[in-house]
Amino acid sequence: RSRIADALEPYERGELDMIAARYTPRLADLVARDLPDAVVGQAGWSGYLAFDHASPIGADLDLRRALAHAVDRDALGGAMPANMAVATGGIVPPALQGHTPDISLRFDPDEARAAYGRSSHEGPIVVASLDDDLPILDPVVGSWSEVLGVEVERRTWSLADIGTMRPPREHAPIYLTGWLPGYADPEYFLRLLFHSQSRTNEGGFVHPPFDELIERARQERSDRGRLALFHEADRMAVADRAAVIPLVYGRSLAVLKPAVHGWWEFGKTSANFADLTVDR
Repeated sequence: RSRIADALEPYERGELDMIAARYTPRLADLVARDLPDAVVGQAGWSGYLAFDHASPIGADLDLRRALAHAVDRDALGGAMPANMAVATGGIVPPALQGHTPDISLRFDPDEARAAYGRSSHEGPIVVASLDDDLPILDPVVGSWSEVLGVEVERRTWSLADIGTMRPPREHAPIYLTGWLPGYADPEYFLRLLFHSQSRTNEGGFVHPPFDELIERARQERSDRGRLALFHEADRMAVADRAAVIPLVYGRSLAVLKPAVHGWWEFGKTSANFADLTVDR
């Protein structure tokens, strides 16, 4: 509550006409409840479990599929704050063209145990996240333990650590992270996160058929054909290869005075302000 009050002081003094921010879980609930004029935007960013694909755990497709099938999204839904929705589709969020619904690997304990039996993994599993995100991670860890009978160790970092900490993959081979689109196109997720030559492919996912598919999509001149190829790429990354496990789609929050018009968003807020008008 003190963080909300501090953020709102200049707004309430009339020095600002709007506030736009991405809030951490539960803080969004307080904003939505305590400020009746709060506007909750579309689900424009994705939160997911990423793998260090160079590690033994991340390189094991059967283990990745086992963990994906062992995520109980009904239990996860009970932990969702106001600015998040459970992800059941691909990595491209619902606010963007190119979102592919209902392709996340479904909760299937039998298939999870069968895939786990085919994997080469032994011992505990280590997973890391921001400490504020534990309400999202805890139901996932609980379902992994229950379905697979595996010991899971949680590691966390704080907001204060982010500026100086090592990359998340150096904390654990599995980590909860997110991605906001810098431009409203599925390429921003699929090429930048998963293409083997992308500098932002932090997990090190490599799958030559995926690279080939992305290059075909980039060269496609038909809008419909291009979108179809990106849908196929989303299915390949999420459903076929379990390169990541989508968990949530996030909504940003905007607090606007009645005189502000033209606000829109899809994730990052760098371009939106040029379209605003303020009536005085």
